[in-house]
Amino acid sequence: MKTITVSNGDIQLNSGKIQFSVGSDKLIQDLSLWLKEPIGTGYTTPNFGSTLTSMIGGSQSGSTVSMVTHEIIRVLQLYQGQQIIYLQNAQNSAQLSNWNKSEIIQSVTSVDVSISNTTVLASVTVITLSNSTINLNLAIDSNGVNVYNG
Repeated sequence: MKTITVSNGDIQLNSGKIQFSVGSDKLIQDLSLWLKEPIGTGYTTPNFGSTLTSMIGGSQSGSTVSMVTHEIIRVLQLYQGQQIIYLQNAQNSAQLSNWNKSEIIQSVTSVDVSISNTTVLASVTVITLSNSTINLNLAIDSNGVNVYNG
Protein backbone atom coordinates (compact mmCIF):
# COMPACT_ATOMS: atom_id res chain seq x y z
CA MET A 1 0.00 0.00 0.00
CA LYS A 2 1.46 3.38 -0.83
CA THR A 3 1.10 6.66 0.98
CA ILE A 4 1.95 10.24 0.14
CA THR A 5 5.50 11.15 1.18
CA VAL A 6 5.62 13.90 3.80
CA SER A 7 8.73 15.69 5.06
CA ASN A 8 8.63 18.39 7.74
CA GLY A 9 4.86 18.54 7.34
CA ASP A 10 5.01 19.16 3.58
CA ILE A 11 3.87 16.87 0.78
CA GLN A 12 6.90 16.00 -1.33
CA LEU A 13 6.90 16.60 -5.08
CA ASN A 14 9.19 15.29 -7.79
CA SER A 15 9.02 17.24 -11.06
CA GLY A 16 5.61 18.54 -10.00
CA LYS A 17 4.21 15.08 -9.23
CA ILE A 18 3.33 13.84 -5.77
CA GLN A 19 5.88 11.38 -4.35
CA PHE A 20 4.68 8.18 -2.72
CA SER A 21 6.31 6.03 -0.05
CA VAL A 22 6.05 2.24 -0.18
CA GLY A 23 7.55 -0.67 1.70
CA SER A 24 9.84 0.06 4.62
CA ASP A 25 9.88 3.79 3.76
CA LYS A 26 6.10 3.86 4.28
CA LEU A 27 6.40 2.00 7.57
CA ILE A 28 9.10 4.37 8.84
CA GLN A 29 7.06 7.43 7.85
CA ASP A 30 3.87 6.03 9.41
CA LEU A 31 5.53 5.11 12.71
CA SER A 32 7.27 8.50 12.85
CA LEU A 33 3.98 10.33 12.38
CA TRP A 34 2.18 8.16 14.94
CA LEU A 35 4.91 8.72 17.56
CA LYS A 36 5.31 12.47 16.92
CA GLU A 37 1.61 13.40 16.85
CA PRO A 38 0.44 14.71 20.26
CA ILE A 39 -2.59 12.74 21.40
CA GLY A 40 -5.88 14.57 21.07
CA THR A 41 -4.68 17.01 18.39
CA GLY A 42 -7.20 15.96 15.76
CA TYR A 43 -10.80 16.74 16.65
CA THR A 44 -12.02 13.84 14.49
CA THR A 45 -9.39 11.46 15.92
CA PRO A 46 -9.07 12.37 19.61
CA ASN A 47 -7.41 9.05 20.55
CA PHE A 48 -4.76 9.22 17.82
CA GLY A 49 -1.17 10.11 18.69
CA SER A 50 1.12 9.67 21.65
CA THR A 51 1.68 11.29 25.03
CA LEU A 52 5.44 11.56 24.40
CA THR A 53 5.30 15.34 23.98
CA SER A 54 3.80 15.68 27.47
CA MET A 55 6.91 14.03 28.92
CA ILE A 56 9.05 17.05 28.03
CA GLY A 57 10.11 19.60 30.62
CA GLY A 58 9.58 17.59 33.77
CA SER A 59 12.17 15.98 35.95
CA GLN A 60 13.73 12.95 34.33
CA SER A 61 13.92 9.81 36.45
CA GLY A 62 13.64 6.05 36.26
CA SER A 63 9.87 6.41 36.05
CA THR A 64 10.34 8.57 32.93
CA VAL A 65 12.17 5.68 31.25
CA SER A 66 9.32 3.34 32.14
CA MET A 67 6.59 5.76 30.99
CA VAL A 68 8.32 6.43 27.65
CA THR A 69 8.92 2.71 27.07
CA HIS A 70 5.27 1.88 27.75
CA GLU A 71 4.01 4.73 25.59
CA ILE A 72 6.15 3.69 22.60
CA ILE A 73 4.99 0.07 22.96
CA ARG A 74 1.35 1.25 23.25
CA VAL A 75 1.60 3.28 20.02
CA LEU A 76 3.34 0.43 18.15
CA GLN A 77 0.66 -2.03 19.30
CA LEU A 78 -2.10 0.35 18.17
CA TYR A 79 -0.39 0.68 14.79
CA GLN A 80 -0.08 -3.10 14.50
CA GLY A 81 -3.74 -3.53 15.42
CA GLN A 82 -4.72 -1.00 12.77
CA GLN A 83 -2.60 -2.87 10.22
CA ILE A 84 -4.43 -6.10 11.03
CA ILE A 85 -7.80 -4.42 10.45
CA TYR A 86 -6.61 -2.94 7.14
CA LEU A 87 -5.19 -6.30 6.04
CA GLN A 88 -8.42 -8.12 6.90
CA ASN A 89 -10.39 -5.55 4.90
CA ALA A 90 -7.94 -5.87 2.01
CA GLN A 91 -8.29 -9.66 2.10
CA ASN A 92 -12.09 -9.43 2.08
CA SER A 93 -12.02 -7.10 -0.94
CA ALA A 94 -9.27 -9.03 -2.83
CA GLN A 95 -6.77 -6.17 -2.45
CA LEU A 96 -3.95 -7.84 -0.52
CA SER A 97 -1.71 -7.39 -3.55
CA ASN A 98 -1.63 -3.65 -2.75
CA TRP A 99 0.38 -4.43 0.40
CA ASN A 100 4.13 -4.97 0.61
CA LYS A 101 5.54 -7.36 3.23
CA SER A 102 8.25 -4.85 4.15
CA GLU A 103 5.61 -2.39 5.45
CA ILE A 104 3.87 -4.83 7.78
CA ILE A 105 5.17 -5.25 11.33
CA GLN A 106 5.81 -8.86 12.25
CA SER A 107 7.22 -8.12 15.70
CA VAL A 108 8.68 -5.43 17.90
CA THR A 109 12.00 -6.84 19.04
CA SER A 110 13.20 -4.07 21.34
CA VAL A 111 12.42 -0.69 22.85
CA ASP A 112 15.41 0.70 24.77
CA VAL A 113 15.04 4.04 26.54
CA SER A 114 17.68 6.10 28.32
CA ILE A 115 18.12 9.62 29.66
CA SER A 116 20.94 11.91 28.57
CA ASN A 117 20.87 15.25 30.43
CA THR A 118 17.50 16.79 29.50
CA THR A 119 16.85 14.48 26.55
CA VAL A 120 15.08 11.14 26.58
CA LEU A 121 16.55 8.82 23.94
CA ALA A 122 14.82 5.72 22.62
CA SER A 123 15.91 3.04 20.20
CA VAL A 124 13.17 0.91 18.63
CA THR A 125 13.69 -2.21 16.52
CA VAL A 126 10.91 -3.90 14.55
CA ILE A 127 10.95 -6.85 12.16
CA THR A 128 8.72 -6.77 9.10
CA LEU A 129 7.01 -9.69 7.35
CA SER A 130 9.83 -9.60 4.77
CA ASN A 131 12.23 -10.29 7.69
CA SER A 132 13.90 -6.90 7.33
CA THR A 133 14.91 -4.97 10.42
CA ILE A 134 13.75 -1.38 10.90
CA ASN A 135 15.60 0.72 13.49
CA LEU A 136 14.13 3.99 14.72
CA ASN A 137 15.82 6.39 17.10
CA LEU A 138 13.76 8.91 19.04
CA ALA A 139 14.91 12.03 20.83
CA ILE A 140 12.41 13.67 23.16
CA ASP A 141 13.53 17.10 24.34
CA SER A 142 12.53 20.77 24.35
CA ASN A 143 12.32 20.62 20.53
CA GLY A 144 9.58 17.96 20.74
CA VAL A 145 9.72 14.39 19.53
CA ASN A 146 12.15 13.68 16.71
CA VAL A 147 12.31 10.31 14.98
CA TYR A 148 15.30 9.20 12.93
CA ASN A 149 15.77 6.09 10.84
CA GLY A 150 18.97 4.36 11.69
